[in-house]
Amino acid sequence: MREGSAVGSRTPGDHGRMGMFARHSSRPEDLRDRDYVLTGCPLVAQDDQVVLVDATVRLAVRQATDDDDLAPGYDPAEEMAMHAVCVVVLRLMADGVPSHELLVGRARVAEALEQGLAFAPVGAGVEARALSVEVHPYDPDLVSLQHEFRVVGS
Repeated sequence: MREGSAVGSRTPGDHGRMGMFARHSSRPEDLRDRDYVLTGCPLVAQDDQVVLVDATVRLAVRQATDDDDLAPGYDPAEEMAMHAVCVVVLRLMADGVPSHELLVGRARVAEALEQGLAFAPVGAGVEARALSVEVHPYDPDLVSLQHEFRVVGS
């Protein structure tokens, strides 16, 4: 390694300001906030009962700071991965909770979504906040597992 190079100037274990899943970009990013809307997501609870979740999560674009090495912005290419993260964290959470607690515990569902997206290797340019969560008893007519990403304000 050359002396004074970016790679050679760091001490072992010093990763600088770069996050584990940092996204760097020289192209302009989409700076519009999005709402991730999940509808009719079936979850199997700890007691083997199925409940359905409808949720809306605001994906707010992070504000750039001088000491932040992350590129703010929304990357539409990450939408399928963000959807997968949300479904997986909800299913994992539901596996350890009885259905009657899920039906009244919307905060637990909201927290699972927010934490899942915060720790996910996608969506580095946005911050997730659950806007609404509804948990319903199973109804075969309501099962749809549909999702969409809406630009806020449209």
